[in-house]
Amino acid sequence: MSILLRGKSLIMAGFEKEYTITAEEGGKRLDSYISAVTDISRSHAERLISEGHVLVNGVLKEKKYKISAGDVLDIKVPAEKIPDLTPREMDISVIYECGEYAVIDKPAGITVHPAAGTGDDTIVNGLLHRFDIRDDNDVRPGIVHRLDKDTSGILLVAKNRTAREKLSGLFAGREVNKSYLAVCWGNPKFDHIVVEAPVGRHIKDRKKMSVTENGRYAKSEITVLKRLKGAFLAEVKIYTGRTHQIRVHMSHLGFPVAGDKVYGNKNSLSLKIDRQALHSHRLGFTDPFSGEKMEFVSPMPDDMEMLIKRLVL
Repeated sequence: MSILLRGKSLIMAGFEKEYTITAEEGGKRLDSYISAVTDISRSHAERLISEGHVLVNGVLKEKKYKISAGDVLDIKVPAEKIPDLTPREMDISVIYECGEYAVIDKPAGITVHPAAGTGDDTIVNGLLHRFDIRDDNDVRPGIVHRLDKDTSGILLVAKNRTAREKLSGLFAGREVNKSYLAVCWGNPKFDHIVVEAPVGRHIKDRKKMSVTENGRYAKSEITVLKRLKGAFLAEVKIYTGRTHQIRVHMSHLGFPVAGDKVYGNKNSLSLKIDRQALHSHRLGFTDPFSGEKMEFVSPMPDDMEMLIKRLVL
């Protein structure tokens, strides 16, 4: 096995390390193999693979890909930056709160958690001011699941580590019912459709996702609620939580979400709204502490209401 490790120059380029590895034997899963031959943990390897920082013979692969002798792995490890966890006063709409968790109504235009370049104006910074959720071992305190910056609606947040583990387990076990409202361009022939199409990193643009055979299983159920002028309002229930899943699936079908600058087209961008018209509308789960069935609903935001009014047939 030959390993070339580059370090110093890559820190300047935003990467802490880069490995080029030629496998001498096969049989192991990609994530396990990386962990075995480098100082990268298996969980970190999984994240690097999912974020598109690992190429096998120049191609993106899933973590479960079985290594073959002679495979060449190119692995880039981004330099980690400590996020800004300064508590910041923020107008957060709380739908429900108990001792273990809270349900908030996230506005569009705010990032959920801090990362490189986000500053201290994220939902996490607001939560740190509102609730006692600080955890010295957690750079994303309280966060159980995420919404894109320009997606509005229901967000479930944990108030302590035990709650975060239990609630995260519900999402991992697909025990949470998640429904969104979306205004999309076009006039589909279907009234209801179930899409099962794998979603993974775009083969050329790592900042984007796409439907790809090397992606992870993703399932969305789409119901047309109202047909509009050149567009329609849909309810989208997701059974998996892949990055940008709804936006990618709708674009894949040929009916991109209105205002989506990443996955849209000139027609969908002509539907005037300042962000993608996507709203986390309904969230339901069984409370892991009380056993009670919980369901929360966030009404459609004003900007999406106004868009629909302009498009009424």
